[in-house]
Amino acid sequence: MSISLAQGIWISVFAIIAGIDFWMEGFYIFRPIIVCTVVGAILGNLKLGLVAGGLTELVFAGLTPVGGTQPPNPVMAGIMTVVLAYTTGHSPATAIGLSLPFSILTQYIILFYYSAFSVFAKKFNEYAEKLELNKFRNLAYGLTLLVGLTYGVLSFLCVYAAQKPMSNFVNSFPGWLSHGFTIAGGILPA
Repeated sequence: MSISLAQGIWISVFAIIAGIDFWMEGFYIFRPIIVCTVVGAILGNLKLGLVAGGLTELVFAGLTPVGGTQPPNPVMAGIMTVVLAYTTGHSPATAIGLSLPFSILTQYIILFYYSAFSVFAKKFNEYAEKLELNKFRNLAYGLTLLVGLTYGVLSFLCVYAAQKPMSNFVNSFPGWLSHGFTIAGGILPA
C-alpha cells in the first residue's frame, strides 16, 4: 500500500510532537507503543500499529541513555516499523529489523545536536545572570523547535518522499534475507 501526501504530512506533524517530547522527556509520547499506535491510526490500520507498537516497545523497553551512551531513536523506530510493514506488506517483526537504520541515523543527528548546542551554554548562562528571561526562553524554544522540525522533515522524507524506492528496495530482498529480518525482529523483543 502507498502513503498519501496527507498521511505523510500528519505523520510528520506527529513526528515533530513526539520528537520534542523525546528531547524534553515530558509526557513519554515518544515511546514506540504510542508512536506506532498513532502512526497506524493515521495510516488507517490501527491493528498494525498496536502489534508493531507492542513488539517495538519490547525492543526499546530497556534502552535508556546512561552516561555518554545514546540508544537508537525510539521515535523513528516506531514510525518506520509501521510504515515499512504497511508499505511493503512484511510483518511488524520483519519491519523492526528494517527500521533500525532509520533509528540509528536519527540517533546520530540527535548526538550532533547535543554537541552543537553546547555552544549555547555560555549564552544561557549570560541570559540567566542578567535575568533576561525572554531571551533565555526564546533561545531554548528555538533550539527545541529546530529539533522538532528535524524530526518532521526526516520523517516526511522517509515516509512519503522515498516510499516508492524504499518499498522497491525492501521487496527486492531475496527470501532468505527477508526471513533473516523476520527472525531478527522476533528475537529483538526477547
